[in-house]
Amino acid sequence: MKRNYLLSLIVIGLISLSLYSTYAMFTASVETDDIVNLTASTLPTSTEIVEYERIIVEKNSEKTIEFTIKNSTSKILYYGTWYEMIKPSSINDSTVVARQEESEKETLGQLNSSETAKVSLIVKNNTSSDIIVNLGVGYGTTSSLNLPENRNLITDVYKEGILASEYIESLLPSNKDTMNNDDPDHNVRYMGKDPDNYVWFNNELWRIIGVFNVKSSENGKLEKRLKIIRNESLGMVWDTANSNNWAKASLQTYLNGEYYNSLTPKAKGQVGDTYWNIGGSSTYNDVTASMFYERERGTITYNNQPATWVGKIGLMYPSDYGYATSGGKITNRVSCLTKQLYGWDSSSYSDCKNNDYLYNSHFFQWTISSFSIKPNQVFNIYSSGNISRDSANTT
Repeated sequence: MKRNYLLSLIVIGLISLSLYSTYAMFTASVETDDIVNLTASTLPTSTEIVEYERIIVEKNSEKTIEFTIKNSTSKILYYGTWYEMIKPSSINDSTVVARQEESEKETLGQLNSSETAKVSLIVKNNTSSDIIVNLGVGYGTTSSLNLPENRNLITDVYKEGILASEYIESLLPSNKDTMNNDDPDHNVRYMGKDPDNYVWFNNELWRIIGVFNVKSSENGKLEKRLKIIRNESLGMVWDTANSNNWAKASLQTYLNGEYYNSLTPKAKGQVGDTYWNIGGSSTYNDVTASMFYERERGTITYNNQPATWVGKIGLMYPSDYGYATSGGKITNRVSCLTKQLYGWDSSSYSDCKNNDYLYNSHFFQWTISSFSIKPNQVFNIYSSGNISRDSANTT
């Protein structure tokens, strides 16, 4: 049985989707759970403000805003909540506009016909003056909106007294001997044989790979996300049809469909759509961790298959495996990172795999990256410690 570790990009308490190209605004009381009906048969295509709700939050106080968004049309609609600072004109470190952790639904999402989304927001004013904020809901039939510059999607979450983006940082250890940030984008990663990077998620044991700067969509802003990997295998093939197109792979469909739907409500609220780079490589026996990292973010795929994908749950990259090593006394980390990953099964480089928590000597593990000169092969980590490629339907 092939061991495919399950990987997701997680921000604790945060989910964020893409922006929406057409939108309308809502009018709702901040004191009641009023319904925001999305009823337009022909949606506006301009960015003109139609309606909005303006609230005043007094100094050193907070307000909770609860509302229900209902799709009263016969089509699928996308929605997104936004805020606009009126006084002062921009947000500062003493002001919070975020989703409540216990909110039933996310601040951005998709609604089927007649479906509703109950959203709970919090606006905190820790300044010595009153603040004024406009709140709105945008919606449309597509997922490619650019809001006016002064309006911002609400993507952060208020959790345990701090914002989710700050909460992420609190999960990282103070022991820097188990951390590195030497990939090209300086993402903060765990490394070593068995670092203390365990986390309990969805009533299961997972491990934190690190904190990454990623986007929720192609045109989205960079956000800090916690990247975690499942500690136990699901034991499934990459694609039953033996294709290396991740966007259509059976494993991808399962993870982002049946598996995602089986998560606890709290876990679902912690998983966000992410813009994944799924570029491939035409070689494998001469590629180092940094070379894989570059090719993963490239555009080379078999027969011009998609080189990017937006989704919630995926697999680790070959470079994740490479950058997770701390090396050892005989072969240090620098030597491991300059050695092609195909050669990590050599006895001369045993320090590389043996001091890498992502290595498993009992199973091989699928990665999300494809071997671009074959229509059916993807990269995996063998139980011997080297990265190679296999057919996507290998069992």
